[in-house]
Amino acid sequence: MLISLAILLIIISTPVESMKLNDGHIHYNQDIWDRLKPEEALRLLNENNLQQAIVSSTPTLGTEKLFKIAPEKIIPFLRPYRNHRDRYTWHSDPSIIDYVKGQLDKGFYKGFGEFHLFKEHKNTAVVNRLMQLIAQHQLVISAHSDAETIETLLNMQSEVTVIWAHCGMDHPVDDIKRLLEQYSKLFCELSFREGITDNSDILTPEWKELLQSHSERFITGSDTYIGRRWAALSEITDTTRNWLKQLPANTRDLIAYKNLLNLFE
Repeated sequence: MLISLAILLIIISTPVESMKLNDGHIHYNQDIWDRLKPEEALRLLNENNLQQAIVSSTPTLGTEKLFKIAPEKIIPFLRPYRNHRDRYTWHSDPSIIDYVKGQLDKGFYKGFGEFHLFKEHKNTAVVNRLMQLIAQHQLVISAHSDAETIETLLNMQSEVTVIWAHCGMDHPVDDIKRLLEQYSKLFCELSFREGITDNSDILTPEWKELLQSHSERFITGSDTYIGRRWAALSEITDTTRNWLKQLPANTRDLIAYKNLLNLFE
């Protein structure tokens, strides 16, 4: 208990605002546009010292709004969602293929996702065709999926880099470790990931070991999927910085910003 308290006091007394971050999970969806203009969204990213961010949106016009203003900051990803209904049907809707082709023809998208895909639909004809397109365009994907589906995607197009959104949410650490060791193209994004810290905001031993042993494979994220998350961006990034500060400097810097930079060199 004394050790934990000492660590906690160091964390509390150390300013977190100065630590730069890159963010692997920002959304700028249509339901926020009237309340948060593009310039204001970018101001929030800057105020929280977010250097670069993977941005995807429903519809994708939101991503384009931010990219147009700040192409040096925004890493644009294309979601297969023309509207919110597509989230539940895209994997089996052939019309999504032409939609994605048309968007990719614009030539500036760096990735595909974040999309939601689970084992019931992991291997449809539409998913297979889209993964072929992704490989052809040399895109990175961001998948909100279970471990079985992540493994299917990694095997479907072995040259494609996969970012596992939320790092499986609550999947056992053993699953994550196994997949990281088996697949060099797998990265894990950590927004909403359960179990990283305990009730005292201290890194749990299993997560500290995992983050240090695979430090080059993790990226941070905020997941601003609703307006409430944009409003809480400072709190979210402060929480991230607090657990990052409990890691050795080289590990911290990789996860905080270097890994995302390396993905898009």
